[in-house]
Amino acid sequence: MGKVVGRGSPVFSGVSGAGRLKRFETPDDVIAVLDAGEEAAAATVALVKDAGATFLAPIEADLAGILCRLGDIESHLAIISRDFRIPCLMGVTFDGDEPPDGTPVVIDTDAGTISVDGAG
Repeated sequence: MGKVVGRGSPVFSGVSGAGRLKRFETPDDVIAVLDAGEEAAAATVALVKDAGATFLAPIEADLAGILCRLGDIESHLAIISRDFRIPCLMGVTFDGDEPPDGTPVVIDTDAGTISVDGAG
């Protein structure tokens, strides 16, 4: 099990997601993943600032997970995540610095935690 580096409110429980962390701030970030192919999205855990990140729509169903800093489990992003069964935590906070893009992370929706994959 990895080292817990953050926490959030699970949108639903009973599933975990793992992939490389990537911040999404603009539609251009989504276009870059689309250009890389479907496998790129499936290996990505998206980190977004708020629940209004509707620009994720073209890749959302393919993502390995979603972490959202602002918003709650009743937000549109949370509802869509539930519908697609995408592991998702809302109101995410990190214990110190956020892991950089490309860091392998695991989302545990039972515990509401984010772990750095393979860390002690």
